[in-house]
Amino acid sequence: MIVDDNDLMLKEISKSVALKTDTVMECKNGESAVLSCSAFNPDWILMDIRMEKMNGILAAEKIKAVMPDVNIAFVTSYNNYSYRQAAKSLGIEHYFMKTNLLDIRKVLDRARP
Repeated sequence: MIVDDNDLMLKEISKSVALKTDTVMECKNGESAVLSCSAFNPDWILMDIRMEKMNGILAAEKIKAVMPDVNIAFVTSYNNYSYRQAAKSLGIEHYFMKTNLLDIRKVLDRARP
């Protein structure tokens, strides 16, 4: 699942990290991700932080409450200490900058069975 409020960034992340065999769901905001997550049951959620309706930190918190084992990574333009601390407090290990999407692919490749 890729969650970002920017259509171009949704497509760029998908193009950079998804394999042809992957099923990818795109959501435009955190609220949509929370509502879709249980039915879609993603292996990974790549989530922007700053979005309208519901930011990624709040969405991640809500998703983790019902799906504690889901892998979430933040993909953002903000290299901000408080955002990184919020991610850490939710148990989210991966925090990627949008300027370096290839790092995401490396993590996903290591996690594949």
